[in-house]
Amino acid sequence: MKKEGQNYKESTYIIAIGASAGGMEAIHLLFDHTPEDGVAYVIIQHLSPDHKSFMAELLEKHSKLQISIAENEMFVEPNHVYLMPQGKNMTIRDRILYLTEIKPRQPNKSIDIFLDSLAESHGKKSIAVILSGTGSDGTKGIAAIKRNGGFVIVQDPASSKFDGMPNSAIDSGNVDVILAPDLIPEEIITYLKRDILENNFSSQLSEDTEECLLKILELIQHHTPLDFSDYKRPTIIRRIVLRMAKNKISTLSDYVSFLEANPSEISILTKEFLISVTQFFRDKEAFEIIREKVIPEIIENKLQVDTFKVWVVGCATGEEAYSIAILIVEQLTELKKNLEVKIFASDIDKSALLHASKGIYPESISQDVSKERLEKFFTKQGNQYKVRDNIRKMLIFADHDIVKQPPYGKIDFISCRNLLIYINPILQKKILSSLHFCLNLGGYLFLGPSESLGDLKKSFIEVNKKFRIFKSIEVVRNFRDTTYSTPGLERQFIRLNQNITPEKRAEKGNLTELINQSLLEVSGYEAAIWVNTDFKILQTFGNFEKYLIPKIFNFDLLEMLPEELSIATSNTIREAIKKQKEVAIQKVRFKRDNKIQSINVFAKPFLAENSAAQTIVLVLFSENDTSTGLASEDFGMEEHTARHLENLKEELATTKQKLIEANNALELSNDNISSYNEELISSNEEMQSVNEELQSVNEELQTVNNEYQLKIKELADLNDDLNNYFKSTINAQLYVDKNLVLRKFTPSAIKQINIQDNDIGRKISDISTNIRFSTLMDDILKVNSTSCTIEKEVQTIDGRWYQMMGIPYVKQHENQKDGVIITFNDITDLKKIQGKLSRINADHDTFIYAVSHDLRGPLTNLYIIISLLKETVGLNLDDPIYQDIRELIGLIDKVHDQYKYDNKRTYRYCKN
Repeated sequence: MKKEGQNYKESTYIIAIGASAGGMEAIHLLFDHTPEDGVAYVIIQHLSPDHKSFMAELLEKHSKLQISIAENEMFVEPNHVYLMPQGKNMTIRDRILYLTEIKPRQPNKSIDIFLDSLAESHGKKSIAVILSGTGSDGTKGIAAIKRNGGFVIVQDPASSKFDGMPNSAIDSGNVDVILAPDLIPEEIITYLKRDILENNFSSQLSEDTEECLLKILELIQHHTPLDFSDYKRPTIIRRIVLRMAKNKISTLSDYVSFLEANPSEISILTKEFLISVTQFFRDKEAFEIIREKVIPEIIENKLQVDTFKVWVVGCATGEEAYSIAILIVEQLTELKKNLEVKIFASDIDKSALLHASKGIYPESISQDVSKERLEKFFTKQGNQYKVRDNIRKMLIFADHDIVKQPPYGKIDFISCRNLLIYINPILQKKILSSLHFCLNLGGYLFLGPSESLGDLKKSFIEVNKKFRIFKSIEVVRNFRDTTYSTPGLERQFIRLNQNITPEKRAEKGNLTELINQSLLEVSGYEAAIWVNTDFKILQTFGNFEKYLIPKIFNFDLLEMLPEELSIATSNTIREAIKKQKEVAIQKVRFKRDNKIQSINVFAKPFLAENSAAQTIVLVLFSENDTSTGLASEDFGMEEHTARHLENLKEELATTKQKLIEANNALELSNDNISSYNEELISSNEEMQSVNEELQSVNEELQTVNNEYQLKIKELADLNDDLNNYFKSTINAQLYVDKNLVLRKFTPSAIKQINIQDNDIGRKISDISTNIRFSTLMDDILKVNSTSCTIEKEVQTIDGRWYQMMGIPYVKQHENQKDGVIITFNDITDLKKIQGKLSRINADHDTFIYAVSHDLRGPLTNLYIIISLLKETVGLNLDDPIYQDIRELIGLIDKVHDQYKYDNKRTYRYCKN
């Protein structure tokens, strides 16, 4: 789909199709529906170096495109299909294919190898298609395609004979579309239309389209907690255009209407905006620098009681966060130091976070993670790897929007890679300021290769310029968290408001405290404490330090109070919860700081708003007499101690009962586990038996496979014989099936029939002939219906003559006819000989006639005259001269008779 003025290299998409076991059928289905769409296809299969592939011959029947076996340094052209030859690995650079030998005794990763090179060379002009196959080849390659802006399609596992490769690709999270093979070409065409839409969209940007863009962003913000108004415009446009192309919508206003009518499309578009691309130890050299310089320095500066804090911003599916955790564990082990490590991994893509929190990754990570690290930090589960618990417990995955929510504090190392490139410079500056604020002095910041610090350069020193690693040398004392979520002018008004009256914020922050203090003074109480049913302090206000003992502060109210006050408070809270009403106890006397104090305690229960079953209690303390209007009692140490003991006994009994129930449940669970274990053992034995049967079946299949290989070789030889026969024969032959569809033809048939190579598969009635007064279709129908043989002479428009013969095509193994064979034998030379013989015959006839009439007549008259003279003159007729005359007359008669006989023979010969 090259346009005028557009670079030919840049306008051509390259579509790489990766397939393994069972992929042949899927490839045929795909190309049955593939038009000439101006793109190039490259097929990469797992091929044995010793086995000849028949892919080209088989695919020619299913594709209208030109099929070629790739050669080294072959240029890739549109509307062509290139097949990887056996025994080779293939890469591409600037639309030129390069072949290398497969290294022996190494895993076959030919699909990953090609996709990696395609992604690097062609970027967003690359499309990857993963079809049926075993293993995980292609999973790493599609990650590279996505990372460089390409498009990934995977065959629906339900439609594949072997779902290993499709499932592995889907599990990686780098798949755009999952489809059956016959639906993939239409999806490719839809995707290719994106370029046209995007170009038109960008060139015709107006006030109306700008308004539509803002409307789309507002719809997203209304339906989700996300705001993309500060994302770079080209990124937004590309993602919107992609969805427009998929939904076959050509204008932005129509797409706005579509979004309003289909809320589910808003979620899909939001997912398109969230770019989740990562991998383990991406940029290995950068991680080596972090391993050798950054992490050891941070660990060395930490005390044994300190915490090593890391923040991975935009963690996507978690590979980078786990990579950093692995490096930290390795360094702690090497330095023989035991530190608590907390790694905050945040993102706004909840589906990516869910994937990351599971810590399960495809087998293809073995290309990024060394064998030693895989064995030490992962456990193998089938064809997947799971992160070990000692690594997983270090990470805290959180749904965190760095634009809206406040940053984490006191961080030693921050990784924020390839996030800033998608947002505008103003918001970049805000985010960098936020990251700088939460970094410790001497902390490290790790950015993407295309990102920079901007105005914050003076606050950092550059550790590595190439990989954008920086060290903080300045502490930010003040940081204002600004809200970025309000779109358009409304946000500007809010910012303006904040800039004009900053002092109001402080007033508003103290308002709640002022109200609470005023209420306490009005009620006559000095301190208020909110607690839950476990006596844990939730909130305090007033002069609570007067009653609490801070030396053993652990948020348990009863442990923070003097003994007498603790008993009184415990009884008050329990009774209030039990009766669900206010309870008061007065004159609780206790000794503190060598003084006897008398305290009044008041408790009121409330139901928490977040749960009807959760009760919280407000506890008030006062030294003064407060009249609440409630019936209250005076505190008596013995009485309330006894009541407190009863409450403790009751609580203990309840706890024992719960413990008994828990033990019973545990015993039942253990019994169930034992039963399940027995079933698992039994199932394992059955699986072992099935495994042995499968092994036997596998051996049988290998035997059958060898037989099939031999049969395929025989068929290949036979096919070569037929092809050589067709090329060498001078006779024209057509093979037509019972439905009158052309199956094969010899090269010389083009003289009688206007036929081309791509006419195979067409009906013979759709193809014109060069035969004069042709009855070819009638003759074929007659042979097809009656199984008779037809012979006739026909002449072509160029004057040549052919003997045409039509005979039935019979399948010997089924003993039934399946079409007609038409043969044309050139008899033009024979016709010419017939013409010459006819002319010779005519000349000969004329000569004999002259001899028989012009010569025999006079001799006969001479003989008669001599006979008359004998009567009159008395001549002697026995004279030899007269005998010679009679013999000459007889000889003339014999020549005349012989001519008639020869003439008849010549006629019969020419006729035959």
